[in-house]
Amino acid sequence: MWRQMAGEFMDTAHGAELSKLVGEFEQQNPGYDVYRQVHLWPMRSKTPVVRRDRPLGVYDGSRRVTFDEGGRHWEAKGAWAPLDPEMRLIDMDTEGIDVAVIFPSGIAAWIAVDDLALESAVYRAYNRWMARYCATTPERFKYVGVVSMRDTVEAAREVRRAAADPNMVGIYIQTHTDDRLLDHPDFGALWEAAQEVDLPIDVHQASSALPPYGMGILETQGNRFLQHASGNPYEQMRAIACMTGGGVFERFPNLRVVFLEAGCGWLPFWLERLDSHFHLMPESVPLLSQEPSRFFKSGNCFISFDPDEAMLPHVIDYVGGDRIVYASDYPHYDGCFPDSVKLVAERDDLTADAKAKLLSWNARALYPRLG
Repeated sequence: MWRQMAGEFMDTAHGAELSKLVGEFEQQNPGYDVYRQVHLWPMRSKTPVVRRDRPLGVYDGSRRVTFDEGGRHWEAKGAWAPLDPEMRLIDMDTEGIDVAVIFPSGIAAWIAVDDLALESAVYRAYNRWMARYCATTPERFKYVGVVSMRDTVEAAREVRRAAADPNMVGIYIQTHTDDRLLDHPDFGALWEAAQEVDLPIDVHQASSALPPYGMGILETQGNRFLQHASGNPYEQMRAIACMTGGGVFERFPNLRVVFLEAGCGWLPFWLERLDSHFHLMPESVPLLSQEPSRFFKSGNCFISFDPDEAMLPHVIDYVGGDRIVYASDYPHYDGCFPDSVKLVAERDDLTADAKAKLLSWNARALYPRLG
């Protein structure tokens, strides 16, 4: 993947730099397949790699956890299935997915590289690579493009360029950069471009173990249990508060944003708390004219759910059933493949109408290009 991106989808200078990185990685890690984006960024970054090997309750170094991916779905097949369109189609058929909106996995960590131009070039190459990938089966493959949050002028330019491909249906960003939250005025150029081309912003914390590190991750002292359980919900809570409280939807009333891969059971609690604080301290949110929860009812904000979340019916009762979308989390180890659709379809605590919205209609409202 990386050599192909460097050779076919990047300009000469940045392609040569990426090829050099791949070569250095292969020399340092003989026999290791650099098929995933997560392994290259530390070679051009001063950002530390977060430890994840301390068991909770153990501080003397007597034991370390090894996170073994062996035996997982993509390893068991002998290849990383998401990189092969034919294998992905087989998996989609197995799981009962008609159309997949494909997200990147780990590529956001390039925000940590010390070369901003290289970061943007990698994202442009990824978007071009995905355009070709989805063109193999456009009726079933769609993708979410990636842009740099450190250069929002370039990000807006890339949104307008990549939006010419009808298979790009959204724009992937992280919950923050190292020094800016999502209420920062610099992101206005990106919001404007997204609203102009009618593509939603897809907010996803990069990872509990990848930059830009989430709130509190560096304070977990190397424990994966704490990192994974808390990282995404913390970050999405903050992202929702920043975008609603910061007046983003007041300035861009047609902007749609979805907050992903953090579950949704916490959403009623958080919206209730934000609403109460809007009334309690309005001086702290001078650009906000209404309760934050209303943006979920108006169609600006969406959230994804986990198929087996017990709290899902209560979230529907609180925010309504029109802004909650299904996500398989394929092919990650914490997804429910091959049963994620089945888990939703067979629930006895949801109506048939609610299931239809969760599995289809809400996604079409979020992503109009799905048709």
